[in-house]
Amino acid sequence: MIIRSKDKVQVNSKNKPVWVLDTDTLTVTHNTPDSEPSVTTFSSDHIKYHLHYSAEYRPDKMKRLVNDGTILDYLIELDRAVTEAIERQVEKWKAADREYLEAVAVGDFNRADGLENMLRLCEKDPIYAAMVYV
Repeated sequence: MIIRSKDKVQVNSKNKPVWVLDTDTLTVTHNTPDSEPSVTTFSSDHIKYHLHYSAEYRPDKMKRLVNDGTILDYLIELDRAVTEAIERQVEKWKAADREYLEAVAVGDFNRADGLENMLRLCEKDPIYAAMVYV
């Protein structure tokens, strides 16, 4: 889905929207009259899932964010907040997980890395439910 802002700007003698959100390519384009368009591409799964969810269930919210010109800041903040929430929870789990602590204590870093990845995957569901699918 492509959402274009109502506000337009002249770029190379063409009338273009100031902001464009493409939920399929995970890009936000900002057009200005005096320079090349600025394109920001997101690569995280949580942004992809959030945009697809929002396009289906909250299209008015996405249109408002694009029209207000706040979509880029919104997505950057969401990306940061979800990443930090996952990392905080994983750190808490690592500090309390006996199996992980034993692997680190004996120097079995392959096992420790595997357990950390498992903890990260386990934590995604509740964080995504609370922060991404809203």
